[in-house]
Amino acid sequence: MTTAKHEALPPPRSGTSLVVTILLMAISALLSGYVTSTILDKEYKIIFAEMQKDCHQIQNDYLTCRSHAAEETTKWRIYADQNIRACQGYVERHLGEDILAYKLGSDGLGKAINRTLEHEALQFELTQSEAKATTLLNSNIILNQEVEALEKDRAIRTRQMKNFVTELEDAERALELRDLERVECDRYYRDLINCEESLDQAKQDNVNNEAPSSHTVKQLSDQVQALQNQGKMKEAMLEEMGFTLNDAKKEIQSWKVKAESLAEKVNFRCRRDVLKQYGPGPHYVQIALSQEETILLKMAPLDLMSHTIHIFMNLIQEKMYVGGTFLLAREHILVAAPIDAFDPENNQRLEEEMVDEGYFPDGALLFHQYSPEFPHEKYTVGFSSTGGPLFYINIQDNIEAHGPRHIDNEGDVEGDPVFAEVV
Repeated sequence: MTTAKHEALPPPRSGTSLVVTILLMAISALLSGYVTSTILDKEYKIIFAEMQKDCHQIQNDYLTCRSHAAEETTKWRIYADQNIRACQGYVERHLGEDILAYKLGSDGLGKAINRTLEHEALQFELTQSEAKATTLLNSNIILNQEVEALEKDRAIRTRQMKNFVTELEDAERALELRDLERVECDRYYRDLINCEESLDQAKQDNVNNEAPSSHTVKQLSDQVQALQNQGKMKEAMLEEMGFTLNDAKKEIQSWKVKAESLAEKVNFRCRRDVLKQYGPGPHYVQIALSQEETILLKMAPLDLMSHTIHIFMNLIQEKMYVGGTFLLAREHILVAAPIDAFDPENNQRLEEEMVDEGYFPDGALLFHQYSPEFPHEKYTVGFSSTGGPLFYINIQDNIEAHGPRHIDNEGDVEGDPVFAEVV
């Protein structure tokens, strides 16, 4: 930028000089403005040229950037299209998988709902079964109490029966004694007749001979009187013993009727409990001898041996035979019992359990049962003569050995209870 130089003017001397001075100053100002405007115009043109140059440069840069941006936009658009197609494929694939998963989930949910309903039904049945089991348990407790009462009653009646049997045996012995006394009385009676005949003969002889023997007559009369008194005493004793024997027979018959009624009640309740607890049957029991060996038992018809079957299945249910052994006895039966011949401690434990449960030493049965429809044939199963818990398997026909029989020294013997067969 150029600055104008002005020379100093001499002071005016007069009015004309003042005007000239003012004019000169005006001209000088105009010249300065012109110079200044000229200089500014040049500067503006230079600046404008530079700005125009910069603008062209910017425009070129803009076009270059626009071209580059178009190329990049095209590349990104192509990349975006590829990504869109890939995303569409990914979405379609995953959407198909999700649809399949949804279908599978729906099916699984349906199955789960069905299983839940089945579980609820099973839970309901389980609740009912638990209620039934509780009822059966209560019934079993009541039955056990009744059985205990029956066992006590049986013990009392057994003692009474033993007393009656003893009295009956005493009465039979008294009858035998009475028979002997009757024989003796008959002998005395015959002696009395002989004495009377002798007395009559003596009297006749005395009349005939007219030599009475008062001493002989007195002796014979005393003997006749003694024999008559003894005969009356024997007859009175025999009559009294006859009454006692008749009363004992009536009492025994009454107890037999009561025992039969009691046995019928026990059989009815045992049959009812087996049906409630194990169903209508036929009933089977599997005994494990080892992990590989088992024995399958089929129970006898429930109507034939209800009390015996009920006791045996209770023994199995209570695991009374766990730890017991099988033994071959007398080569015709295979005996099983809660007995351990090889381990004294285990044997003691088993015996204590049987005593605690009331199964030993008087047996597990309240009374013996035997049916000729289910005899001791080969491979049948029976309780011992004590009524369990010991039982045995007949490995041959043992009807004569273990069925009802007559032994000379013991009289008639009941048959051992038979309640199952090996299948």
